[in-house]
Amino acid sequence: MTTAALRIKRGVPVSWSAAEVLKVMRTMQWFFPHVLFAVLLALVFTPGADDSTPKGAFLAVLAISEAALLLNRKSRPLNDVMTILYLLFIVWEIGTTKVDSVNLILYPSPAKVFAIFASDWQKILDGIRSSMYLLGVGFTAALTLGVLLGIVTGSVARLRDSLLPLAKVISPIPPIIYTPYAVAVLPTFEIASIFVIFSSIFWQIYIQVALSVSGIDQKLLDSAKTMNLSATAMFFHVLWPYCLPNIMKTLPLSVANAFMVLTAAEMIGATSGLGYFVRYYADFADYTRVIAGIFLIGIVVSSLNYGIAELERKVVRWH
Repeated sequence: MTTAALRIKRGVPVSWSAAEVLKVMRTMQWFFPHVLFAVLLALVFTPGADDSTPKGAFLAVLAISEAALLLNRKSRPLNDVMTILYLLFIVWEIGTTKVDSVNLILYPSPAKVFAIFASDWQKILDGIRSSMYLLGVGFTAALTLGVLLGIVTGSVARLRDSLLPLAKVISPIPPIIYTPYAVAVLPTFEIASIFVIFSSIFWQIYIQVALSVSGIDQKLLDSAKTMNLSATAMFFHVLWPYCLPNIMKTLPLSVANAFMVLTAAEMIGATSGLGYFVRYYADFADYTRVIAGIFLIGIVVSSLNYGIAELERKVVRWH
């Protein structure tokens, strides 16, 4: 029993201490998203303007979100994120199902948007598979060449002085600018997409690795040379571990940029992929599927960034 409760029981006027106030505020903060979840459920089951749409997919999303929140109840960032998310869903639900003046074609309800994931799951999986293939090939090529050429450039002063200034001029040019030209010039859309993905990732990794290698303490390199390390051993045991933390820090932004460029390319000339999914249904004014596609792209990018963060946590243990 808290001190305040004991005072109430004994008939003593309540005087909350700072610690007790803080504890109550933290408790209320923890309960607040759950209250919003209950309000949202009540709104979903309250009759409105969009009662004909199946609500199972939307309820499944809410259930998964609430389960994640309960399983990670000590995570303050997740608590804050879910609070914001539930508030947005509440505003969205009220605005599209409880207000008769809203055009449901332009402003579809949450249930209608998430129902697309259940009805079009085959198309969605095909789109994810196509986009991930192109992203994977372009990313692998950019990472491999960026690391290798970056290490060579950073190790040779003459190359560093001549190539890095050129790279710093080329790298700020957004690949999305020349994406339409690449799609028109290159023989296939697949090659064009891989090219623009490669361009959006390669230069950042190349410059980062070259600068990292050039900044290695000379004493560390001299010590490695005195051990008569081979070129392969020098790469895997000295240069690669030294550059890896900086590479991992640049990957989330690089992948996000690459996915943005890929989506733009798919909206121009693809016949599959997530960008094509959004563009195809936008041409037919099917804004429910357009919004579902936008949600899907956000989920995929967030999942990729989460995967990169987990990979960094596991492989860069010494940093």
